[in-house]
Amino acid sequence: MQRLLSAQTEAPDQDYRSIEQTLLQSARGRWFLSEHGRRARRLDSQLLNDAVARLQTSLRQPPALLGQLQSEIADLKVFLGQTRAAILARPSASAPSQMLDGAIQPQAILKAAEDIHDIAWSLQANPFDPAGCERIARSAGKLYVMSQTQAVESERALAIASALDEASRRLEAILETVMHELQVDQHVL
Repeated sequence: MQRLLSAQTEAPDQDYRSIEQTLLQSARGRWFLSEHGRRARRLDSQLLNDAVARLQTSLRQPPALLGQLQSEIADLKVFLGQTRAAILARPSASAPSQMLDGAIQPQAILKAAEDIHDIAWSLQANPFDPAGCERIARSAGKLYVMSQTQAVESERALAIASALDEASRRLEAILETVMHELQVDQHVL
């Protein structure tokens, strides 16, 4: 089978060489071969230049996705800003005094401090009140736990806000790149 394929490729090659030798024998034949080669190279060069131009154009034209990406990034930046503001926002006065979504509210801490103050004033009238002392100890313990929890939640909120700020800075850099590419593409077109 390989011999057959080899013979089939040799036959056209031999025919080509034979025709070429015949044309090279005359001046007009040599001119024809020279002109044919020049035209073939010019055509190949033109086809190659056209292909390169199409490739450059397709690379520079912004896909529709670039505009959509710009819009999505802008929306995400707004969302991050709103989330950051919500995390750092102080609770409203109408919020319950103890817990709101698992976080201790400042009003609860203030209420515990007031309770301790009231108990201390009531103890001034009675020099030794074991029940009052126990109430003071419980209120002080609650106040301590609430203040520790509030401190941890505040640190967590600040860390999340910082992470959102970093994400927003990174999105801003990406958005600037997208906008630059859109401007470059508009100038090219």
